[in-house]
Amino acid sequence: MLLRMASTSVTVLIPVLNAARYLPALFAAFAAQQPRPPDEIILVDSNSTDRTRELGMAAGAHVIPIARFSHGGARNLGARQARGDIVVLLSQDACPANDHWLAELLAPFADPRVAATFSRQVPHPDAKPMEAYFYETHFPDGQPIRREKGARPELGFEDVFLSNVSSAMRREVLVKHPFDEALIMSEDQQFARDVLNAGFATVYQPGSVVVHSHDYTLGEVFRRYFDSVHSLTQIFPNHGHATSARIGLTYLFKEACHMLVRHPLWLPYYAAYVASRSFGTLAGHHADRLPRALLRRFSMHAYHWT
Repeated sequence: MLLRMASTSVTVLIPVLNAARYLPALFAAFAAQQPRPPDEIILVDSNSTDRTRELGMAAGAHVIPIARFSHGGARNLGARQARGDIVVLLSQDACPANDHWLAELLAPFADPRVAATFSRQVPHPDAKPMEAYFYETHFPDGQPIRREKGARPELGFEDVFLSNVSSAMRREVLVKHPFDEALIMSEDQQFARDVLNAGFATVYQPGSVVVHSHDYTLGEVFRRYFDSVHSLTQIFPNHGHATSARIGLTYLFKEACHMLVRHPLWLPYYAAYVASRSFGTLAGHHADRLPRALLRRFSMHAYHWT
């Protein structure tokens, strides 16, 4: 059993919007953590209209309202008010898979050079095969993966992979290197870039597991990739069409082989899925040239463009 250092306090921070259906399972999972649960729970609430605030306060969570949501802004707000030495970031729809999710996530912080860790994500049993393949390849089982800048003169997207779906960060490092609140998403990659450039390390910790996946429509796939690619071009100015094509085609070849062998009946839908993903990527590279009205329709976060 992994033990938490007695002097280390932990805050779990969750940005929430109408999260009432998720909170009972989350609070039960937190209470079950061994050797002890987190010391503090913070919910940063974006004007929920269900029972999110009531459930949070009943469970002893600190509920902080936020008038204008952004992925970076909500997390920065909560981190500034957190009392824990370590801030654990969790999406409202990601549920710890067992009672050692937290202990495993915290274990690498025994090394003072580690600034952040993140969990393995396993999809829901009914996830579409393309979604399941994404999580199997991006969040594999196995040994921890440590990332440092080393001798590289410049970091790229493949060097800074980190996911705030379930992650942990030293609060003092996060306050010093906050999330960029102007980004529409991918603030986790921006943070990883900044702390790696500052000489810290990040660790992928597959022993810490959350259950999490999405059931996106084809339109949502387009919008997700539009937002993601636009963000990456802001984080990495050299992330152009060629970079997306190289990464995308390498992944597509392996994914297509998997679909052909394992899920042949899904191939017609898969073709439409790839088209949606590709057009979203292409549009994301040209977001700066598109009219605002179109940007609001293309994005999953229309508020960002107002």
